Amino acid sequence: MAPDLYFLTWSYENTSCYYVYKDDALPPIDETFAPPPTSIHFHETSCKGLLNSRRACSIESAARTHPTWQINVFFAGPVSEEMYNSGNIYILRKFENIQFLRLHIKEYAKGTPLESLVNDGALNRTRWRISHTSDCLRFLSLYKWGGVYIDLDMVVAKSFDDLVPNWAAREHDLSVGSSVLSFSNDALGKFVAEVALRDFKENYRGDIWNHNGPGVVTRVLSKICNTKTVREMSMSTCQGFGVYGPELFYPVWLEFAYLYFRDLGPPVNGPYVYHMWNTITSSYVVHKNSAYARLAQRYCPTIYYAYRDDFGT
Repeated sequence: MAPDLYFLTWSYENTSCYYVYKDDALPPIDETFAPPPTSIHFHETSCKGLLNSRRACSIESAARTHPTWQINVFFAGPVSEEMYNSGNIYILRKFENIQFLRLHIKEYAKGTPLESLVNDGALNRTRWRISHTSDCLRFLSLYKWGGVYIDLDMVVAKSFDDLVPNWAAREHDLSVGSSVLSFSNDALGKFVAEVALRDFKENYRGDIWNHNGPGVVTRVLSKICNTKTVREMSMSTCQGFGVYGPELFYPVWLEFAYLYFRDLGPPVNGPYVYHMWNTITSSYVVHKNSAYARLAQRYCPTIYYAYRDDFGT
């Protein structure tokens, strides 16, 4: 079966909210939007119109560790007045460096190399509509604004100020991750962002879950670094683009994500972020003595103590 017909054999996610233009309390991203180079971008693509405690924790942790940076939370669907003025969105609005904006995907892709792919509906011809749309949007945001993109299932533990302007991190020895990326507005950052968008368009696959996220970053860096061996990718081999080790951004690999939900000793010191791998852990209970709970208490205390024993549910 052709890749763009793969979705016909599966039930698929409802992403109709991406194309709704009413009942929205969020200001839209328009031509006046010009975030500073020190910006962090989050994308909410679930169509739920709210933030659960885990996602809110990610945003708070970024805001606390980067008090002088601008934290942008882009919703791909509408947020009602009720949700805007209650719950976690209301709590996070009290942070001066966090702002919430509505992203309309067709307008967002207009004038970029991905305009035709988005308009042709390729992102709707997949079993993983939400995931692949999220892949698309992260590269678009970095292409348009530069800055840092972070997934909403990460806890940010340290400032990125001491890192090079353009960077990614290895998930393991075979792949460079796309859950946290930094493309600056300098020549190198713009070049990598342009190549990433073109790779996304030319190699898009709706039938493979990770092909359009980590797959894009790994393929692009293979060209820039002139090697297919992920462990050989570094600033010296990648024209100044930093490729950090997994211990700094993915200290616990997907297969061992359950360890965050165990009553273990203090979390390992050193990582810039901790990836909670919500793809497989969303139903896990966050016990109060677990590693995840202790990370939340330290890096997103406002959200954590608003929930306490119910955090993560």
